[in-house]
Order: sequence, then C-alpha cells, then structure tokens
Amino acid sequence: MPTRRGKNRPGAKLLKIWAIACLVISLAAPAPAAPPVNRTEEKVLFGVIPRFNPHVMYEYYQPLMDYLSRKTSYRFELRVGRSYMETVGDLEKGVTKFAYLGGATYALARHRFGARALVRPLNREGKSTYRCCILVRKDSPVKTLADLKGRTFAFGAPFSTTGSLIPGFMLVEAGVPPADLKSTRNFRNHEEVARAVLKGVYDAGAVKDVVAWKFEERGLRVVAMSEELPTAPVAASPSISPDLEKAVTEALLSLGRQGGDEIPGPGPLGPEILHGFERARGADYDFLYKKIVSIPTGCGIRCHSSNPFLKK
Repeated sequence: MPTRRGKNRPGAKLLKIWAIACLVISLAAPAPAAPPVNRTEEKVLFGVIPRFNPHVMYEYYQPLMDYLSRKTSYRFELRVGRSYMETVGDLEKGVTKFAYLGGATYALARHRFGARALVRPLNREGKSTYRCCILVRKDSPVKTLADLKGRTFAFGAPFSTTGSLIPGFMLVEAGVPPADLKSTRNFRNHEEVARAVLKGVYDAGAVKDVVAWKFEERGLRVVAMSEELPTAPVAASPSISPDLEKAVTEALLSLGRQGGDEIPGPGPLGPEILHGFERARGADYDFLYKKIVSIPTGCGIRCHSSNPFLKK
C-alpha cells in the first residue's frame, strides 16, 4: 500500500488549524495598556453645591470624579452638599479639599477663610462668563421686569448667585422691590424654579442661563438677562498640599481642550463644565462680595429684613 504524504496526515491538518487559531487570537488581543499613574491610597472629597436635583448632580459630576481619579494619583469622591452653605462649611473645615461653588458662595469662602479659586469653566462661546435669566411662560403677558409688580416670583436657593443675589438687584433696579411683589419663594435649585414657572405656580423666576436655554424649548421665555458674570470657580481649601493643588489644576485645564483629555464614562457632563476650564482669580469675585455686604442698605429700599448671605 502506498505511503500517505505528510500534508495529508490528520495530525498535520490539526496542527495547521491550531496555528491559524493562535494567529487570529493574537491579532485580536488588545495592545498593551499604557503604564498606570503611580497611585496613592489617599481619598479626596470634592464638594459641589446642589445646583440641580440629586440625581442630575451625580449624573453631571461623577464623570468628573472618574476623570480626576484616572488623571491624577488620588482617588476622588463626590460630595453633594445638602445646601450651598454646607458645601462652603465642608471646605472650611477640611472635610472636602476642593469644591465647585457658586460665585457668591466662593466670594464668601474667600473672605471668610481664604479659599483659593483655581479654575473656572468656559461657556459654549469659549468665554468664562454666564448670565442670570428671568423667565416667564411663553403665553405670559409680562414683557419687562416692571410688569412683575403685583405678581409672584420664584427665587433659587438663598445663597445662589443667579438664583437669589443677582435677580434681587435686577428687580430693585427695575423699580420692583420685594414689597411690590405679591409673593416670593426660594426653591432648592434652578430646575425647581423653572418647573414652578412652567406649571404656572409662579409668574416668573430666576435661573442660570444653561437652565434657561433648556426650558426655553419646553415653553418658557427669557424676559430679562443680567450683565455677564464670571463663571463659578472650582475652589481649593487653603490647607491642601501644593502637589495636590497642582495635579487637580493641570488635570482640569487639560480637560476638553484640543489635544487634551476627554471625559470618561457613559454619562453626560454638566452643561456648565462641558467646554473646559481656564485659570481663575479670586479677585474677580470681589464685586459679588461687595453686593452681598450692601444688601441691608444698598440692595434697594430694605430689600431684606436681614442679610441671609452673612449668616453662617
């Protein structure tokens, strides 16, 4: 009987199949990962004032914590304050090392305990400014702020820059002091204000511009806007180490820039920090502190019976 050639033997065929399979697996395997950042076990709490409802807060800001944990050698955890002043207090006591505050709350923190402004976000035009917007329903007869006399008004949180401080001045300057409003109420965050106006519970309300744009599509209309204000800063406790401050500042400045880093994770990023950051100066917020301390006599004809911003 003639001898079979090696290429026809079953064993040789199996060896060939095995070799091809190994080649396919090796080609499909991912490339070796870049060397990880030298990590520490230090946990860093990052505070945020409650601008939105709690679910939205975690949706918007948790990706930022993931990014900072990946970009630096520290492990960041989000701490959403139950109130604006709780977030300021946590930063003062060192519970948090960083906090994304509002303009007015940062001005208070800078004055009280020397909190440092590190960076502030850019808006969709690439500028580090934003505005307070006063909203009404699209079918409202209100055309100007003067038309709000005798009507109801929804403010944001008592320590909010664009929810409380700035709209108070806007109304007084338009000749509508609080005594000329039918009733007012402070809501916990900007979205609650917008929904109260949309439902017709209040005739008008004050929100930050990114919330105004969102609710314009749902049936609200901007009746007045403030002057440009510096966007709210990420602030650092004066007690943190230079290395930690440098690491966070550089990571945030790199975020979202051309050639920089993108936010990780499946969730959206907060609309006010979507476009990256630039360096901030604490002195840029001093004018807000001057407004705060002028409230008892200068916010217009007994605007407040007492100054809520100066209460701890």
